[in-house]
Amino acid sequence: MKNCSKINSTVFNVKLDVCVYPDGHEPSLPNSDVSTTEVIIEFKWSYSHDAFCEPSGVDSVVSQMEKGMDTLGQRMSHTAAQLGSQFHTHAFSVLIVHDCARIIRWDREGAIITGAIDYNNEPYLADFFHHY
Repeated sequence: MKNCSKINSTVFNVKLDVCVYPDGHEPSLPNSDVSTTEVIIEFKWSYSHDAFCEPSGVDSVVSQMEKGMDTLGQRMSHTAAQLGSQFHTHAFSVLIVHDCARIIRWDREGAIITGAIDYNNEPYLADFFHHY
């Protein structure tokens, strides 16, 4: 029988900006462990990196800018690794771009995205973490 414990410990070892772990499940490795994380938080400093845009008569809220599409791909790959390693039906992540945040609820069918939250002036992001 093959010992896969070393393989399993590094498969979901990815570099993330911030991860929220449940009590008692801190990663033992220096990098993030998406198999135990609950919420992934990604920071981008330029609005050009926002993966989403406000709807304005268009069919999609997905940004068509190249850097925005790169951010979306990054978010999707991190969430796929998270959902692929956990027995959950959904996962939450937060995308913070400069001074705005978006809460994203992912499941195996797609995602639900909030509008941009001005977290310096609106309580919604703090409320999300308080109630999570």
